[in-house]
Amino acid sequence: MRVNLTATSDGIRLLSPPPSFSPAEKGARGGRDVVARVALVVVWSSGFISGKFGLRHSSPYTFAGLRFALAGGVLLAVGLTLRQRLPRGRQLGHLVVAGVLVQGVQFSSIYVAMDRGVPSGLAALVIALYPLVASLIAIPVLQERVTRGQYFGLFLGLGGVVLAVSESLGLGAGHPVGIVFLVLGLLGISLGTVYQRRFCAGMEPVMGNAVQLLAAAVAALVPAFLVEGFDVTFTAGFWPALLWAALVNSIVGVGLLYGLLRRHGTSQVSSLFYLVPMVTAGLAALMLGQHLGPLTLGGLALATAGTLLANRVSGIRRTQ
Repeated sequence: MRVNLTATSDGIRLLSPPPSFSPAEKGARGGRDVVARVALVVVWSSGFISGKFGLRHSSPYTFAGLRFALAGGVLLAVGLTLRQRLPRGRQLGHLVVAGVLVQGVQFSSIYVAMDRGVPSGLAALVIALYPLVASLIAIPVLQERVTRGQYFGLFLGLGGVVLAVSESLGLGAGHPVGIVFLVLGLLGISLGTVYQRRFCAGMEPVMGNAVQLLAAAVAALVPAFLVEGFDVTFTAGFWPALLWAALVNSIVGVGLLYGLLRRHGTSQVSSLFYLVPMVTAGLAALMLGQHLGPLTLGGLALATAGTLLANRVSGIRRTQ
């Protein structure tokens, strides 16, 4: 019988033997993992599109607050129906902090930046720096080891992102306030994801996400009322954007992110976000008629290669 030992903060812990899977089972599990990764990238990318449509009818904090409140309310109703208990005490506090950072700070800041005139391609580019920032934070906080191969793949992916969006930046004189908010959003998702893995690893997905979304709603609705005066026009064009942002981006997207984080390291999962600007550009081409030039296609290939390299090296390291 094979015995596994692992070092923990309080000594050595005996683990049960790892489960064995047949080749067919391994293939099925691998296939589901690939589907989850593709879905995460597509869903996360669509958030820039739904946000752009929503901002046509609402101010940024107002749209963000409504998005979080609707998504959190749906999950809370589901959790109560399933008779799940709300988190309490210290766990509740950790969930609130992670939710405000990952959901509230990130997406509210992106909406403010796009409302200030920052192109969606540039917004996606800045947020695509999240893999590097999260990986660097995870090294001292989570004691995750990032290999040279992973760093090479991450920087290669970043080069692809820069190349892909260089055709459509067109920022002109610049929008310094919008850039500041994008950096704030970048810090929000980077710190929030690492905090999530450190303090909320055992989060119950329904009630846990409900708490995080409702906390983000409160954080966004305060400036929505005090600064924007709750500026929204409930037209027929507003509801599809709000429903997509709330139900798909907030619930499905974050659920996919946390699910992958439980099975893989922060460095490997976060490297998938290098694909978001390119997928966003593709969705914009289909829905808004934007042209994909040769630099965009070349950047897509380069970023894809970097992402695959970072994931492949990480997978090899785990099996050694």
